[in-house]
Amino acid sequence: MATHYCAQDDVSDFLQVGALGSGTTPTDTQVDSFINMAEERIDQLTDHAWHTSRAKTVTEERGRIQKVTSNSINDRGRIQLAHYPILDMTSGTDKLYVWTGGDYVEYIANKTGNNTVTNQGNYDWWVDNERGNLYLGSYNTFNLLSDAPSGVEAYVTYRYATAATPADIKLATIYFTAATIAMNDDLNLMAEGDDSMNNQTKSEKFEEMAMKILKDGRRLGRSMPMSRAIGGFATGRVTQ
Repeated sequence: MATHYCAQDDVSDFLQVGALGSGTTPTDTQVDSFINMAEERIDQLTDHAWHTSRAKTVTEERGRIQKVTSNSINDRGRIQLAHYPILDMTSGTDKLYVWTGGDYVEYIANKTGNNTVTNQGNYDWWVDNERGNLYLGSYNTFNLLSDAPSGVEAYVTYRYATAATPADIKLATIYFTAATIAMNDDLNLMAEGDDSMNNQTKSEKFEEMAMKILKDGRRLGRSMPMSRAIGGFATGRVTQ
């Protein structure tokens, strides 16, 4: 079974029903499909992926290089990516093309790099995965960027996802999945009694709770790091 934001047992426990299987209504396979639909909905609502098994790929995202001046190491360039956390940049999968004045150079395959932001050393590039920043070491070609075709100073192909599913995303997935199950009376899973809500009301309530979790956790319209506002798609200077 594929890795999900929540498990079938999480859903059955929430609905207070027995273990799911091939002979239950819905079957374990059907619930697995419902979970997958809930995950896809959350991914679309949050513009993110909440487990590495559902990592998203961005192809040739355009970036502008911000020159960062440091008192301790050489000037360097910084590119703020639109999505984060990003997964390790790997040659053959990910690409980092930088305009060097006459052509684009693909840094990951052709230069030395490191996926740890604290281990800068003498690398040509390194990554702050958590904040979605790419750094270019000893960056002294800033004056050449005005010649970049269509003003595209760099473009990047990369993958992004949160490594482990947060608790609120898990709970929202359970609620969305339960809402799908409850809205179908033919499934006969949600027993109704004189003192309980009908299935339609339960489904609407579960849906409402899932959306509340995403809103309360500020998962909708995810905020970017401050560097994006001051230099992600601009050419300002920052002194560190």
